[in-house]
Amino acid sequence: MHLVKSKSFYRNMLLIAVPIALQNLISFATGMMDTIMLGLAKNGETMLSAAALGGQPMFILYVFGFGMSGGATVLVAQYWGKRNMESIRRIFAMMIKFAAGISFVSAALSLSIPRQIMRLYSDNPEIVEMGSQYLFIMGFACITYGISTMLICLFRAVETVKVSVGINLISFALNVFLNWVLIFGNLGAPALGVRGAAIATVIARLSEFLVIVLYLFFFDKKLGFKLRDLGLFDKQLAKDLVHYGTPVLLNEGLWAIGISVQASIMGHIDYAKGDPVAANSIASMLQQLACLVIFGIANAAAVITGRTIGEDDHKKAREQATTFRLISYGIGAASFALIFFIRDPAVGFYNIDEATKVLARQMITVISVITFFVSIVGICLVGILRGGGDTRFCMFLEIGSLWFLSVPLGYLAAAVLRLPVPFVLAAMKLDEPTKAAACIFRVRGGKWLRSVTR
Repeated sequence: MHLVKSKSFYRNMLLIAVPIALQNLISFATGMMDTIMLGLAKNGETMLSAAALGGQPMFILYVFGFGMSGGATVLVAQYWGKRNMESIRRIFAMMIKFAAGISFVSAALSLSIPRQIMRLYSDNPEIVEMGSQYLFIMGFACITYGISTMLICLFRAVETVKVSVGINLISFALNVFLNWVLIFGNLGAPALGVRGAAIATVIARLSEFLVIVLYLFFFDKKLGFKLRDLGLFDKQLAKDLVHYGTPVLLNEGLWAIGISVQASIMGHIDYAKGDPVAANSIASMLQQLACLVIFGIANAAAVITGRTIGEDDHKKAREQATTFRLISYGIGAASFALIFFIRDPAVGFYNIDEATKVLARQMITVISVITFFVSIVGICLVGILRGGGDTRFCMFLEIGSLWFLSVPLGYLAAAVLRLPVPFVLAAMKLDEPTKAAACIFRVRGGKWLRSVTR
């Protein structure tokens, strides 16, 4: 087993991972403040459930944005290794136009049929009504959110990561302040509850978009991207984007839909003591907290792996992959401990009934164990394998384990066997240990090493 001993490798990993982890921390804090403020408001438990389910289409758009940029990131990282800036500019131009199209479709659906969408997630009339109000307002954020998400991901591929921290800080400050004003009716504003949370999020997302676009066109010196470059197109690069990007897009898109189906399964459980959706929202927040470092390192692994392969040094890429794999075990163990030991004080933040608190603690225990495997999957699959160009294997592994294992088992546990909610959650998460084992086996081989540049 050959590990990387060079200090420059670890320094470079931290230079990429730490800003991304900080960005993720700020995004997490934004979401956490949303749930805490809604949970403290009058009728907070219902609003928390409505916002969690009403936010599912936005979550799907986010993951599509991540997926759209996934294949492009593989290409950009390897062209970055070759310092081929012209190809990178062309990829940016094509991806901006594609992201704009997806964003407008998502916005149109959220603005035109919010109630019909919400009925897919819940039978509770109050939650459907509140959630449709939340979703309609969030539709305005969809217009720009896909573009800004994609641009931030592509900037990471050329090791421009600090700007995303500043963008998220602005978004966080705006969102928290406007939540305080609009949810509770401070500073003379009306108390809008869940609609106030949606308005605050829309304004924050628009600010993200404005800052990242201004940076791209007027401040970034690395790419030299200009307004006229939006018209750039390259037939061969477009074919490469389709070839390497389609598996990632399908992967992330079908994964997002699968997670949304799981949310729907939770939303239709009517036999539990406590609110499964509210409890699951709290448990998910803690998992996101633990995953800040995991996906910071995963993104660093993708960039470093892609750049090294772009430099045509496959032996070095193998050593780096082995090192990242071992790091994933340590990060996973630390994440398990973090979630498990802060579950009680975390649940205590929320103004929800005791039955829902008990349910949340049980679900957090399940999540703590699963997060160990999430670390392996995140760093090996999102990082090493995708960075190495092995996008088709990643697609078949993620889609297969989710749709042929987790979703059917979750439905069986909830709708047929009517098992306790923590067992339903465990059934839904069985894909993570499965993927972790497959990723370890794949990384230890050499079939994932693929040069995707021309």
